[in-house]
Formats: sequence, C-alpha cells, structure tokens
Amino acid sequence: MISIKSIADERLDFAFDCVQIVIKSTESHLSAEEQTYTPAARKGLNKGKPTEVAKNYHQYIKSFGMLMLNSGLVAALLFAQGKAKKGDEKGKAYGLIISHLTTRLKNRELITQVDKQAIEELFNKDGSDIRIITREALSFLEDLKRVADARLYNPE
Repeated sequence: MISIKSIADERLDFAFDCVQIVIKSTESHLSAEEQTYTPAARKGLNKGKPTEVAKNYHQYIKSFGMLMLNSGLVAALLFAQGKAKKGDEKGKAYGLIISHLTTRLKNRELITQVDKQAIEELFNKDGSDIRIITREALSFLEDLKRVADARLYNPE
C-alpha cells in the first residue's frame, strides 16, 4: 500500500522532530526511557525539568508568529539573529528557532539556504515570493507551537 503524506502531515512531523531535538539537547541528564515520558510524568521524577534553553524556546515559539505578522518575516528573523548573537541561553533558543524555521523552508524548496544565508536570500526575494514563504512559515510555527506545548515541560 502506498502512503502519501500531505504537506500538513510533513509539517507536523518536522515540528515534532524539532521539539525532540530541543528535548534531547536540553534534557540529556534523563535516561532514554525517561525522555519518552510525557511532561507530566517527567515532572513526577523531579529531575525532568528542562534547562533555560528549552523554557526560552517554548516561550519564544509562542510569540514568534505574531512578531512575523507585525514586522514581517525578514525583520522577525533579523531580530532573532540579533538575539542569537549574544550566545546566552536566550540566544541559543533564538538560534534554534532560526535553524528550525529556515530548514523547514529549505525542505519545502522555498529557499535554498539555511540560517544566516537564508535571511540574506529572503531579503532579496520579491513581495509575492515572501507572502508565500511567510504563509508556510506561519503554518509551521503554529504546528511547532502545538508540539512544544504538548512536549516541553510547562511549569504553570
């Protein structure tokens, strides 16, 4: 039987993979079995609390879509790049967001570069291309936000 995934399915799978990368990189002190636990189960272990990078990533993903709508895709990515250059925990979270977003756009063949080079490429695109790319980026961020809400520890 041939299985064909829709674009929405691919987007959700990639969002899940991105959040798993954040979990694995920030919760490496957990065993492999403990990393598969839900956030509520990890909370019961008293050692499943994520680092500042995961908390910041979760927080910034929630607001990055609105930043894109208000300022535009390129301006939002430039803002994130400026924050990422600081190299602290917040900067690492913004760096992950840039990497995940530009990788998704490259996978969809909307751009040909990732990270800083992708921002430069987007800056040189015309308005009609930017609208298409922004629509895909917003859809991806929405899925990423849902997966992050479900998979990352939320202390509230």
